[in-house]
Amino acid sequence: MSENPPNETPNPYELQKKLALGCSIDQPERPKLTRRPEEPPAPAWTEATANILKSQPGRVRAALTGGVGSGKSTVAELLVAFGADLIDFDLLSRKVLEPDTPGFYQTVELLGPKIVTKDGTLDRQKIALTIFKKPLIKKALEDIVHPLAWDLMVDRLTALTDSPLVIIDTPLLFEANLNPLFYPVIVTFASVDAQYQRLRSRDPHKSRRLLKSVIKSQKPFAEKVRLADIVINNGGSLISLIRQTKEVYLTLMDWKTFK
Repeated sequence: MSENPPNETPNPYELQKKLALGCSIDQPERPKLTRRPEEPPAPAWTEATANILKSQPGRVRAALTGGVGSGKSTVAELLVAFGADLIDFDLLSRKVLEPDTPGFYQTVELLGPKIVTKDGTLDRQKIALTIFKKPLIKKALEDIVHPLAWDLMVDRLTALTDSPLVIIDTPLLFEANLNPLFYPVIVTFASVDAQYQRLRSRDPHKSRRLLKSVIKSQKPFAEKVRLADIVINNGGSLISLIRQTKEVYLTLMDWKTFK
């Protein structure tokens, strides 16, 4: 007998808890890994450490990416709830720009002293506006941040050597051309309208034009899906997202499904 009264929507967070404990709720077929198209080589600064990312039976290292408003962070939280370890590349990218670090000083040299706030930290809002308007500056900043964050990620991965499943949450995986280094690559996607609505609810004071521009500035989902090994469709309900993510977790934990 159902624990919920008739016609009442189940609490999605209770479902998340049940799934994390191994209960099943109408689970669909396991997702099938797709064959990748040919890819350009990864950045040269990854060469010395690429081997640490290689998945093998009992030790899977998967990349998770998506787009702004795609629900990627929710998928990451769910995978952790099911038992995966998580490395947040975006968080590491922030860490390498903390005061009195090489990344901090290189960024100040690139953008000028006015980018530093009164409390001695970088003004992230100013940085965001600058790189949004100036693609060349954006590329120069990424050339500073990504290698430093990569080294931190490698340190975290080394500490997680015995973990059967590590998810590396990397928002700019394709934009930074890091996808050839990971297998599998998981893409969470949503429609442009869904992205816009989520951004709108997150930043209600920003204009429609600005939010649309933010979405348009990223690599199109069609291209990300084409390059993905596993795709999670976040165009439906939270319950649907939980079910899909559970199946992805089971797939990653069962190496026999890999081709």
